[in-house]
Amino acid sequence: MISIRPARTADLVTLRALETACFGRDAWGEQALEGELAGVPDTRCVLVAEDTGASGSAGPSGPPGEISGAAAGGDTAVAGYASLLAVAATADVQRIAVRPDRRREGIGRALLDALLAEARERGCAEALLEVRHDNAAALAMYEATGFEQIARRRGYYHGVADALVLRLAPLGE
Repeated sequence: MISIRPARTADLVTLRALETACFGRDAWGEQALEGELAGVPDTRCVLVAEDTGASGSAGPSGPPGEISGAAAGGDTAVAGYASLLAVAATADVQRIAVRPDRRREGIGRALLDALLAEARERGCAEALLEVRHDNAAALAMYEATGFEQIARRRGYYHGVADALVLRLAPLGE
């Protein structure tokens, strides 16, 4: 079972490990992640998806940075995280990262839905995001949610891959 909760400073090591596992050389460093958390709640919302297992216990299990699954004796592990920047009427989905071994289980969609709910609660009228043009799974998820491509940034990812800019408007219920 997955539960979504606000990220905490204590999650930094785990978020950094998740960034590396999901994004490789495009991963955010610790300073960028600290910056995201420092903006909560003013302009940022950072969420963590935890796999609470059958017993539904909460809290960290295993060593700091554990993302590969629950450690011996525990049943909670971080399955993903997401970050939102919300300023005035525009929300920007900064990041959605799901553990590679937990993809295609609806975790990314649950995180996206939670971010969009937060954006609506903050009074945002639209949401924007950037996605690598060859990330078919993410593109399918965003399109199923109603996002539409509005721009293409050539060579955005280290000069080798384009970023597609997607928009969802209005942010209805």
